[in-house]
Amino acid sequence: MILSVVIPCYNHGEFVQDAIDSVLTYQEKSIEIIIVDDGSTDLATINKIDELKKAGHHVIQHKNSGLAFSRNAGILAARGKYILPLDADNKIKSDYIRKGIKLLDQGICDIVYAKPSFFGEDIPERKFLPYEFLGHRLFANNYIDACAIFRKSVWIDTGGYDEKMPFQGQEDWEFWLNSYTKGFKFKFVDEELFEYRIDKNSMITQIVSKKLEANQNYVLTKYKDEIFNYIEQNYCIQQFYENDQKNYLRSSIKYFAKYFKTIFK
Repeated sequence: MILSVVIPCYNHGEFVQDAIDSVLTYQEKSIEIIIVDDGSTDLATINKIDELKKAGHHVIQHKNSGLAFSRNAGILAARGKYILPLDADNKIKSDYIRKGIKLLDQGICDIVYAKPSFFGEDIPERKFLPYEFLGHRLFANNYIDACAIFRKSVWIDTGGYDEKMPFQGQEDWEFWLNSYTKGFKFKFVDEELFEYRIDKNSMITQIVSKKLEANQNYVLTKYKDEIFNYIEQNYCIQQFYENDQKNYLRSSIKYFAKYFKTIFK
């Protein structure tokens, strides 16, 4: 099995078939689709999941435990040596799988990511857009969508998606930081190879500033040693000290998000 596509689904029964159909347009090599039902409560989704099970799809069901848990459960069951997480309300283009597999087979990288095209409701003028990989910029913010293709060994060696994040919605950012700090190689494909749905009910749309800040502080605290090492190697850190290093560590972590966005332009 070359690739496993893992589709977590929570109350997205109206969209999940579109996600599945987009994967099925790829027919060149052996792949599998794993749908992970994260304790959906919507009747339409419950019925859709039952329909998928009866049709022979590989479906995993558990009580509502969050996106990180669902992705981990799907990847744990995956037989493919490569993994593609796909949110149930998004879609991919068949070229994504083909190009991702080719790059990973060449051994030049461990993670392949691409640009999205956007569809849905009220598409904003300022959209999430990835760019050529610069690892240190991940310290400031995430620019890589969860819909990337990576070796299952990356997931194994990093311990998977962090299920202890304060709030859902930024698990992929932590996962990419974890992968980067462990030395895995990223490759950006400058093409629109997946379709990202803009939906007012989506998780990332609903995440509010306080939750966003809590997640940022959690991630930046978790990787503070790597952050300080980078600053020490590339900037004059003395100018950022106040009284002593311990106080600086405690007082500055909330400032890091804005700070890194300034120096990593």
